[in-house]
Amino acid sequence: MTEASIAYHWSRDEFLRAWQAGAFDRRVELVEGEVWSVVIGGWHGEAVFRVAAALRSSQFKVSGATLPTEDSLPDPDCWVRRVDAEPIDVVGKKIPVWAPEDISLVVEVSDETVVPDLNVKANLYSRGGYPVYWVVTRELIYEHTEPTPRGYANVRKFLPGELIPLHFADTAVAVEDILFEE
Repeated sequence: MTEASIAYHWSRDEFLRAWQAGAFDRRVELVEGEVWSVVIGGWHGEAVFRVAAALRSSQFKVSGATLPTEDSLPDPDCWVRRVDAEPIDVVGKKIPVWAPEDISLVVEVSDETVVPDLNVKANLYSRGGYPVYWVVTRELIYEHTEPTPRGYANVRKFLPGELIPLHFADTAVAVEDILFEE
């Protein structure tokens, strides 16, 4: 007889206590009650820096910090907030919470995590009310806009040779300036 395994659903407080106690032997994030390993690597690191460089603006800050969303503690690769925004709360002692209207863009750089980034994280960030979410892959960028409680209403693909809008800065950037080839 086969027994079904029971997945443990972590609360944000349980996850923070375990993280602060050093219970995890690798970089992790909390996504909808599950502990996910954060995947990193050569291509990933280079791509994150290219994205962050393309997003620089005097009126906005680019961050790589944890972005508390609902009961999750995801670690997007980078995200953009207004330079004058102030945290509205704090999780634990160190993690600021930001108002969705202060966040202009959330970005995940995806190689091995494309499917969960396009589905689970897209739904999480949409429910969080973040207006624009990008999933950057080796070949293209997915732009999600118009968040709803059930996901983003619009998803568009941007390929090399195209410009992807930076809605928060009223400009655009060439996709090939963001994508990175090894």
